[in-house]
Amino acid sequence: MRIGMSTACFYPQPLEEALPIIAGLGVHAIEIFFNTESELKPRFYEMLGAQVRSLGLDVVSVHPYTSLMEGMLLFSDYTRRTEDGLMQYQRYFECAAAMGARFLTFHGERNMGQQDDPARWERKCAVYRRLCEIGAACGVTLAQENVAWCRSRDPAFIRALYRDVPALRYTLDIKQAYRAGQSWKVFMDIMGERLVNVHINDFSAEQSCLMPGAGTMDYASFFSCLRAQGYDGHTIIEVYRSNFDAPEELGRAVCTLSRFASV
Repeated sequence: MRIGMSTACFYPQPLEEALPIIAGLGVHAIEIFFNTESELKPRFYEMLGAQVRSLGLDVVSVHPYTSLMEGMLLFSDYTRRTEDGLMQYQRYFECAAAMGARFLTFHGERNMGQQDDPARWERKCAVYRRLCEIGAACGVTLAQENVAWCRSRDPAFIRALYRDVPALRYTLDIKQAYRAGQSWKVFMDIMGERLVNVHINDFSAEQSCLMPGAGTMDYASFFSCLRAQGYDGHTIIEVYRSNFDAPEELGRAVCTLSRFASV
């Protein structure tokens, strides 16, 4: 397994400034978190793709800046908005393909205590299936992330998607599981062989997001469980700019995780 890094670690630093910093740390696998609409225009993402290639970076996944709005854009009862939302996400998939990314990380609906009757659930599954098809046409796979403020905070929701949308794949996020009051192991077990991406950090009883090595996360157990289920993908460091003072701290975090990933 290889350790990668998300450009989200450097927000609000512009993407084109974050990339050379990541490459300078000796990291080659990245997730690109797009932050605004103009970054989805061909002129920008073609420039960014050229920079990625010149730096020798491998884009594992992209992350839409509209993740906060995916419920409204794609899963409301307003059909025209859903169709427009699917067109918007086609642009993300096209952008991901231009970057050489294999996955698009997806949040989905907010958790508002909603319950779906069978007909509404099937309509939502149909949207997931269409997203998977749009992505597949671009050579990119949709990966649902477990997110504490979304319906995907609930293992039962992930289990239902696993059952009803076979083409869907998954991103496991450690801090989001912690914030949802769940063990990362619960989500890992459900995602199983469809797990394709991992967001990794550390945590403590007081804080849900710390630099790797600064908390109580049992990385030996975590990487052992990943290997046991046959996972050989990337683990992407995703922390916040407030978690470190200098990029060199991220380099040390990569070294910490690499010791466990290479066992």
